[in-house]
Amino acid sequence: MKLSVIVPVYNEATTIESVLQRIASVPVGKEIVVVDDGSTDGTREILMHLKKKDSLAPLCCLYHDRNQGKGAAIRTGLKQISGEIVTIQEADLE
Repeated sequence: MKLSVIVPVYNEATTIESVLQRIASVPVGKEIVVVDDGSTDGTREILMHLKKKDSLAPLCCLYHDRNQGKGAAIRTGLKQISGEIVTIQEADLE
């Protein structure tokens, strides 16, 4: 079975790398789908850098042009997942 982790993100530059590393370290087959919901604090640039580094588990980064809310970010993520099990992880280490 594959786990799909949707991470809705809005202005989480201080925590996004840490939360993604923690998710990637969980020893199960997974994909990580991050949906940046129009961040303006540098989160998007951090995600682009992490995606380029390719050091995390299969990472898919999607970007909204403007903030549409957490529900919209989750719906966008749900369209991209391929796992049999889905979870949502907050980007603020909650």
